[in-house]
Amino acid sequence: MGKEVLIVIDVQNAVMENAYQCEEKITNMNRAIHRAREKQIPVIYVQHEYPEGPMKRGAEGWQLHPDLEKPLEQDAVIFKTVPNAFVHTSLKKTLDKVEAFHLFICGAQTDYCVDSTSRGAFDHGYRVTLISDAHTTCSNEHLTAEQIIEHTQHTLTNFWSETTTIDLKSSHELGWEKVK
Repeated sequence: MGKEVLIVIDVQNAVMENAYQCEEKITNMNRAIHRAREKQIPVIYVQHEYPEGPMKRGAEGWQLHPDLEKPLEQDAVIFKTVPNAFVHTSLKKTLDKVEAFHLFICGAQTDYCVDSTSRGAFDHGYRVTLISDAHTTCSNEHLTAEQIIEHTQHTLTNFWSETTTIDLKSSHELGWEKVK
């Protein structure tokens, strides 16, 4: 039998700068990270990067948000250049190595990288749980961040397949033992 894996997407300074409920969402991400580590569930961090600008590797905006639990030595860190973390990265190989079957996803931005990676995971046949209170985005000229999150969650949970699903659970409902 394979493993569950937690994927933390793009919780970087530039991405989180105007993110909806930033502190609360990071607290919930950290809860998931702590619970995963207690249960020895692998944690994979994903960081977006551009060749120039605030998201250039090493730049201040590219760094993980200071309030986010930092990767430990055993955690994988994947660098990506497109929204879907499966494209042009080692994510699939990393998941295959641990025989992953169920991915728990959190991070930013809901309507870009979280959505795209959730869809990519579904397309690769993984069972996906989007951690409902541990992903965020920014409002845009058409929708508030809250509307974007609600719409994305509704859309993703209506994906169907004979072999896999996308479901929602809060960071309190993961089924992993609680942090003491």
